[in-house]
Amino acid sequence: AVGGFPSDVILGEDMSVAARLLMAGKRVAYVADACVHHSHNYSVMEEFRRYFDTGVFHARSPWLLQTFGGAGGEGLRFVRSELAYLSRHAPGAIAGAMLRTLAKWLGYKLGRQEARWPLAFKRWCSMHKGYWN
Repeated sequence: AVGGFPSDVILGEDMSVAARLLMAGKRVAYVADACVHHSHNYSVMEEFRRYFDTGVFHARSPWLLQTFGGAGGEGLRFVRSELAYLSRHAPGAIAGAMLRTLAKWLGYKLGRQEARWPLAFKRWCSMHKGYWN
């Protein structure tokens, strides 16, 4: 009904389809009894690269943020919550969490500005290097 999954995005094809479905008057539902396990054990550099790609996706799909807004406020709430939890339960993990947060933030910001960067730099920053071919 909305053209299927786009083939020209670096990632976020599911978000793109869900957004187009919502814009077409359809609904997206949370199904509590659905069973799925989706997990990544990314290094700090992999976090940076994934968020770079997310920034590229948002830079190349401005309609998405214009229509639905960004998640900046939610991200800040998550960081505050994570730091509060770690301060109570694992204070030694705070430095690592802050390093990951910085890597994500920097990757995303660089990705949002990808039009400024040379191709070699974008490939280096990206998790999905084949996208740049």
